[in-house]
Amino acid sequence: MWQNTITLSLVCAAAAATANQILFPNTTGPYRVGSKDLELVDYSRNDIYSPLPQLRDLMTTLYYPIHDNQTTCTIDTLYTPLLATYLDTLVSAPLGTFKKFALPSCVNAPLARPDLPLVLFSHGYKGSRLLYAGFLQEFASHGFNVLAVDHPYDALVVEYPDGRFVYNTFDESVAGAVEEDLNVRVQDMIFALNSMNNSTITSQVPGLSSSKRLQTSRVGILGHSFGGSTTLQATVNDTRFVAGTLFDGPFWGFANKTGTDAPIMLLAALQPSSEDWVTEWTTTWPLLRSFKRWFDVAGTLHLSFDDIPLLADLLGADLSESVGNVTGTRMISMQSAFATSFFNQFLKNETDGLLDGGESEQWPEISFVMD
Repeated sequence: MWQNTITLSLVCAAAAATANQILFPNTTGPYRVGSKDLELVDYSRNDIYSPLPQLRDLMTTLYYPIHDNQTTCTIDTLYTPLLATYLDTLVSAPLGTFKKFALPSCVNAPLARPDLPLVLFSHGYKGSRLLYAGFLQEFASHGFNVLAVDHPYDALVVEYPDGRFVYNTFDESVAGAVEEDLNVRVQDMIFALNSMNNSTITSQVPGLSSSKRLQTSRVGILGHSFGGSTTLQATVNDTRFVAGTLFDGPFWGFANKTGTDAPIMLLAALQPSSEDWVTEWTTTWPLLRSFKRWFDVAGTLHLSFDDIPLLADLLGADLSESVGNVTGTRMISMQSAFATSFFNQFLKNETDGLLDGGESEQWPEISFVMD
């Protein structure tokens, strides 16, 4: 399984992080964006990875459009303390560097448009929902309510409001472990979707009420790496996931044998992490029975599809050997443009032609592979 981390040093580049705050770029869509962290406890399911009896307990972040006239906007630290410290250590940055990163989204601002489609997001192995926040807020700004889910014991570290934390302990070398973890991940996504129809949970989100509810009967799902595998499998396990997008995610699980009736889009790194992934994509492709598009993205590697390229830009670091040579802002623009076009088509019935070659001159890095 691909590890969603980097090991390059940022010692020289970290001098750029001297201000009290390092702010991510503003969103470019027509909507301002708010965010809300939500803890979701699944009382029907024990966590098979916990060393002690423990219910499955997820941390999530909801990104959503807010009102244009929202007057108060709290901008908070993006990374939780242990994750920030881990990232400092991982890339040899001065302690406290990653505590300075913040999103321009307004924390706990009222959600304005519950009628807009809901899309769920699943992170890569040893990743974090927070390591995609730059993309997720940009995507939300184009008219989506987006719920990002952490997968405990698979994620790098998950931190809870009461101070508890869970590091990655998943052992992929155990026979059948990957298949088991994929099932756990899919159940996480199904439970997270169910929670968005639970008034006890959604009442914590300003702007939602019994009369203003999220749209949960037809939703989208997308993910990177193992989150892409989770995406494909979820469309088979639960038909409420009506369309899915994979960012360089392998086709794992029984879905690569059965296929799916849901529309699927794949944005793949031009230099694949494994030739086996290409074989799996090619073999499974005829089993995808609805709309499908496969695009390659020039200049990219596997880690190009999280926020690492953007973090490198903000710190003035050259991480091209690990994340490719497409800048972070450009990557997020491409991911958001294609995800927006795809989910507009299948959740809003709006077609702009981008997925059929329209505006291709705007995105020369992206090449069509197969439909």
